[in-house]
Amino acid sequence: MNFSRDIRQTIRKIEQILGLSIKVFIVTAMIVVLFGVYISNLIYGNDSLKIVTNLEKERKFLQEEIVLLKQENASLHKRYLEWEDVNR
Repeated sequence: MNFSRDIRQTIRKIEQILGLSIKVFIVTAMIVVLFGVYISNLIYGNDSLKIVTNLEKERKFLQEEIVLLKQENASLHKRYLEWEDVNR
C-alpha cells in the first residue's frame, strides 16, 4: 500500500512538472519516436539509396548527352553559316 501511494504521489509531481498527464506524455513521446524512425527510414533506407544511385547515373548520362548535343549544335551551326555564305 505504501509503494502504491508513493508512486501516485511521484506521478502527480511529474504531471505537475510536465504540465500534462503521464499518459499524454508517453503517447506523445511514442508518436515522436515512431515519426523519427519513419523519417530516418525515408532518408537512410534502402529505397533512398537506390533512388540516389539511379539519380547519379541519370545525371551522368544527361551531362554526357549535353556535351554531345553541344557538339552537334556547333556542327549544325557551322553548316548553317556556310550555307548562308554560299547563298549570298
